[in-house]
Amino acid sequence: MSTIGITTSKILRIGAAGHEETKDLLVREEPLEIRVGYGAATQRREFPLAVTMRTPGADEELARGFLLSEGIVSHPKDILSAKYCLQAKQPENTLKVELVNDLPFEPDKFKRNFYASSSCGVCGKAALEAITCELPKHKSPSFKIKKATILGLSDQVKEHQSTFKYTGGLHAAALFDQNGALLIVREDIGRHNALDKLIGVGSMQQMDWSDKTLWLSGRLGFEMVQKPAVIGLRTIVGLGAPSSLAIDLAKEAGLTLVGFLKKDSFNIYSGIENVNLTEY
Repeated sequence: MSTIGITTSKILRIGAAGHEETKDLLVREEPLEIRVGYGAATQRREFPLAVTMRTPGADEELARGFLLSEGIVSHPKDILSAKYCLQAKQPENTLKVELVNDLPFEPDKFKRNFYASSSCGVCGKAALEAITCELPKHKSPSFKIKKATILGLSDQVKEHQSTFKYTGGLHAAALFDQNGALLIVREDIGRHNALDKLIGVGSMQQMDWSDKTLWLSGRLGFEMVQKPAVIGLRTIVGLGAPSSLAIDLAKEAGLTLVGFLKKDSFNIYSGIENVNLTEY
């Protein structure tokens, strides 16, 4: 098993027969500062963009996915590199993303002073209007996802959640093709971080998002719908409940939004016409 996201702690385990001192496996949580390098080749500048609490591992994917899903860059090619800052006090927790030379970047636009906690990336943003970015136009889904395909997603993800298996403390985001074949799984203590990691690795693979299905382990808040909408994902399936704002956004963007996915049932909140309920 991979241990980069796991640590141990002494605990006192209480049971019906008494108690015992033992060790427990825990998911690691540490801050990651994301900095942005920008400007002309002869006059590069640096801007501290965000701090997020994350599970260490796949930090480059997380940073790339964050910039894309937040609309800070519009294309994976806008990013030259993403590397740890060796001169920082905590280089393992500080990542610098270099944008291509002369790419328009306005630091004042992103001075939200936000702290993206493990549970929510929106709550720390300075102003309500800052949470809504203009959604680009993407093509509608070219297929209807089958009922059986939706019901079979969760079992596939469980087989690949290596860290969750040992700690029980992680969220996951997974990507499937239109036939329900698993393509990518990423885990993190924060559900929005897991999603950004998935977006990051997909962007590095030049993924076509339009015919893919996104599976999410947690509740479907506004940001968990906005991020996929920004990059062109058209079908979102989650284990939890969507918020009213998330449903409004899904309908506005023409997304298929499925929630409360269980072993033999689910709810469709948007895009009913894109789900094949007759062919099991």
